[in-house]
Amino acid sequence: MKNKTLLITLLTGTLAFASTHAFAQTTQTKQETKTEQQEAKDRAKADRERLNDASDLRKDTKVDARVAKANAKEAKRIDKEAAYAAKQAKRASKMEAKAQRNRADANKQAKKAAKATEKSNNN
Repeated sequence: MKNKTLLITLLTGTLAFASTHAFAQTTQTKQETKTEQQEAKDRAKADRERLNDASDLRKDTKVDARVAKANAKEAKRIDKEAAYAAKQAKRASKMEAKAQRNRADANKQAKKAAKATEKSNNN
C-alpha cells in the first residue's frame, strides 16, 4: 500500500513537473510580446518606406522616359533635316555640273561661230 501511494505521488509529481516545464516553454513573457510587436511595427514601417521608394522610382522613371522620348523625337527630326539638306546639296551639285557642261558647250559653239564668221569674212 505504501508503495502504491508512493508510486502515485511520484507519478503525479513527475507529470506536474513535466507539464509545468512545457507550459513555461509555450507562454510568452510581456517583454517578448512587446519585442515582437515592436519588430512587427518596424517591419511595417520599413515596408511602407520601400513602397514609397518604389513609387518615387516609378515616377522618376516615367519622367526620364518622357524626356528620352522627346530627345529621340528631336534627334529624328534633326536627322531628317540633315538628310534633306544632303539631298538638296546633291541636287545642287548635279545642277552646277550640268550648268558647267552647258557653259562649256556654249563656249565651244561660240568659238565655232567665231571661226565660221572669221572664215566668211576672209572669203
